[in-house]
Amino acid sequence: MSTRLSVSESLQVPAAAVKPHLRPWEIAAWSPDRQASIHSDWGMFFSRQRRFSTALGYVDNSLDLEPFNARALVRRSQLKRTMGLAPEALKDCAKAEDLLLRRQPPVISPHISLEVSDALYESNRLEDTKMKLHGHLRRFSSVQAIAAAKRLNVLGENYHDVLSDETTIPVQRMVKRMMDRLANQPKEVKDTCDVVSITEKEERHLSPLEKARRDRYFKIYSATYLNKAWVDVEFLKKLRSDPNVHPEHWKESSVHLKKLLESNYKSARTLTKMLHTRCPMYALHQQKYPNEALYNKQKDENLYRIQHQTRRNIYKILRTIRLLIRAGELDKLTVFIEGVMGDYVTTKTQRLMPWKFEFTNEVYNYLGLARINEYKTPSKISVQQGRQRLLALFRLPNKNTKAENTKRPNTLNIPRSDTTDPKAEKFMKQAARLENRMRFAEYPLERAYLLHELAQAHLEYNSFDAACSMARRALDEADQCNSDVWSFLSLMVICKSHAILGKVERLKDTLAEALSLAKKMKNLNLCLFIEICIRVNLEEMDLKRLTSIEWGSKRHRSSGLLLTEGEDRDQIA
Repeated sequence: MSTRLSVSESLQVPAAAVKPHLRPWEIAAWSPDRQASIHSDWGMFFSRQRRFSTALGYVDNSLDLEPFNARALVRRSQLKRTMGLAPEALKDCAKAEDLLLRRQPPVISPHISLEVSDALYESNRLEDTKMKLHGHLRRFSSVQAIAAAKRLNVLGENYHDVLSDETTIPVQRMVKRMMDRLANQPKEVKDTCDVVSITEKEERHLSPLEKARRDRYFKIYSATYLNKAWVDVEFLKKLRSDPNVHPEHWKESSVHLKKLLESNYKSARTLTKMLHTRCPMYALHQQKYPNEALYNKQKDENLYRIQHQTRRNIYKILRTIRLLIRAGELDKLTVFIEGVMGDYVTTKTQRLMPWKFEFTNEVYNYLGLARINEYKTPSKISVQQGRQRLLALFRLPNKNTKAENTKRPNTLNIPRSDTTDPKAEKFMKQAARLENRMRFAEYPLERAYLLHELAQAHLEYNSFDAACSMARRALDEADQCNSDVWSFLSLMVICKSHAILGKVERLKDTLAEALSLAKKMKNLNLCLFIEICIRVNLEEMDLKRLTSIEWGSKRHRSSGLLLTEGEDRDQIA
């Protein structure tokens, strides 16, 4: 056959396209089996350089070309185990073992059998690992059984740490705690309704003490198995929910960073779970303190240290409160007490703070007395009208005076639409925090304080009806704990809302209740202040009464004139 090209073939037009960019090993027409082997070898090369994501991509390409390649499946299983993906690695090596067993004749590989047992062990399935290793010993002998025997020795040590005689008491204690939790869980009751509907899931609210306890357990758990690296894991956990790390407006990088953080945190958690399965925390404590007396001594010393430190912190808090009261910084005092009582004291138990009730009463009484001292008769009131004078006495903003004093700038006021209202956002955060604290408030005095703060927040947000209802609830809680201070402060919130709305009759009754409480507390300044408020309110009532009489007389005169004009027209007609 001639090697020369024919005339038609030599005159053929070349293809109108750019030649594809091929890599050196893609120029030759390799078979799929050869290409799969090349990709698998490249994957092992990158895995030795610890470039696991690139290596996994090459091994996946190898399996795409040849899905039933047992060697590539085992390599991907080893790679996934190195990356901390033991359950996925178990699927690959189990599939490789099944492929070899389906051949004719069946092939039994000791290497793949050990790979399956290692994947089971790293998947925290200790019982299945033990069964697999004993099956390996029955199949193989001599040199091939040495590796399985070593793995069985390690597995026996793990079983000794979990279920030894020394750990009997901690295991019994843990089982009893688990049974108590299962017994206290509410049982699901099926409805008799046949309509299939989506049931609402009740939101579970955790107390501040429970949140602090869980955070503490997480730190102890991480420090036990990761030593000093637990700080990095804690930092990584906070970064996962930090909006500054992966902002929403960064469309590409945010997704990548979020995925990277999740994968790294998942790897750390997988490692700690594997270590915990092989040697639980109670076994580690037993190894660290072989003598029970030594363990109890260390535990008591730690308790006494925390108690003494808490006592020192409490005295420092009280000194700071007294200093702020002397300086007259009521706003700073309110923020400081809210932070201390909401974030610090709520995380302490009665064992650490046996004086918790007394300290709570003292702090809230300090705050209440500091707020009562605000209600004093001003030396000079510039406003001379009744309602405005009443607002000035209660130190409420007067919109009319603000509108008169403000000057219009020369520049054009262009209204800009803001997507969020800072005042509403602040109110929602404050209300959510106070309502969450109300769920776990232990004492009536604390509930009275929280309800008063909610009423004050509603008053500042101009929702006056809600402020009155919250103040009434605070008044009931204050009466329950016999606190005249917080009862008076709750009545003052009601008086402010009535004064803003102009409800003078209700304001009169509320001021009468406040006057009786002021007399009961024997506070002359408060009695004088309330009496002045009553007099100003009476002036406002008289002014309203005169205004209504004048308006009625004008209406009567206008109606009389209309009648006389109508009679005159009838007579003329």
